[in-house]
Amino acid sequence: MLLIRFAVARDGGTFVFWATPGGGVKAGETDLDAARREIKEELAVSVTLTGPVHTSVDRFSHKNVLVNNTDVYFVGRLDQADPQLHAVTDDERAAMQVLRWWSCDEVDQATETIFPPDLSAVMRRLFRT
Repeated sequence: MLLIRFAVARDGGTFVFWATPGGGVKAGETDLDAARREIKEELAVSVTLTGPVHTSVDRFSHKNVLVNNTDVYFVGRLDQADPQLHAVTDDERAAMQVLRWWSCDEVDQATETIFPPDLSAVMRRLFRT
């Protein structure tokens, strides 16, 4: 699974977490269209996506605003061993730090927060590992 390490200001400190590439849905976009656009923006690649395969609901503070968030996940295959981050906005460039591939076992053993929290179970279901 390809994950990005983010570091964002939250509650007077820095919150570090790993998450899949993705982002917000713009007006008039479907979840699938948004996922394709975000991958193109963040990784500068086009990937065929299928799904949705998972949904995660969360509530958190972002820039001092309480956000009710629903993430919709799709699966894509990337035949590139070493993809690169291509952040678009200043906020993305500041937050997106590292991009790397993870195995199910590495997700299980991670010491930093990973979203969604049930990612390992989702990976095992999807990839039958």
